[in-house]
Amino acid sequence: MRRDIESLHHGLKTTPYRANRVLALLSKMFSLAMEWGWRSDNAVKAIPRYHEDKRETWLTGEQVEDLLAALDGCPDQSAADAIRWLIVTGAREGEVLGATWDQFDLKRGIWTKPSHHTKQKKIEHTPLSNTALQLLRRMQASRTSLPLFPGQKGARVTIRRPWGQVCKAARLATSEQVPGKRKKFLTVWKPAVRIHDLRHTFASHLVSSGESLHVVGKLLGHTQPQTTARYAHLADTAVRDPANRFATELKLPEWKM
Repeated sequence: MRRDIESLHHGLKTTPYRANRVLALLSKMFSLAMEWGWRSDNAVKAIPRYHEDKRETWLTGEQVEDLLAALDGCPDQSAADAIRWLIVTGAREGEVLGATWDQFDLKRGIWTKPSHHTKQKKIEHTPLSNTALQLLRRMQASRTSLPLFPGQKGARVTIRRPWGQVCKAARLATSEQVPGKRKKFLTVWKPAVRIHDLRHTFASHLVSSGESLHVVGKLLGHTQPQTTARYAHLADTAVRDPANRFATELKLPEWKM
């Protein structure tokens, strides 16, 4: 059993993220089997994971504009609103898709996220920007159900398909040829950015504009300062600008080689 799992993991070594996710899924399955008394051990626990480089991708201002323009033409405007909400709040996808209208206090401008929707399993009270409140009020005018973003049966489960459509329209997707029927090849488009990258975009632009890591962490729902510290290097521009203004105001000379 262990050798089979190691062989499977090794066969996916060219895609370490995927290989590690497969191990994580198998580990969960073995843990449940132990809980139910079907097994006495977890054959995955001792298998080392591949190293994963943290992916920190965010969109430029122009790319965000292109994405917003593409959202206007999206056939599924409920899904488009979910993506707009991700852009203006920096929230996690699960928090957004699981949101219900009773979580929002429009007078105070607060989104109260229940503990079972947050990564830290704690209730979060997140202040909303004016832009987010405007979007919320516009959505409220056509509200038809308790879920903020309703699907066919209750809350919407995924926005993967509309995400791929708007990424293609916004030129944020790549194409590849895959085998089709009768030896023909089909063109398949894949988003070049992830939905989660909208969260990185929200944080990176706030930090770059001079907002403190503490405030950004509060908006993102981080409980540990080191989680937000990954964006610290983006504060260089915000710190450098006052120094440049100082030199301009005092009319300091330009020293050239």
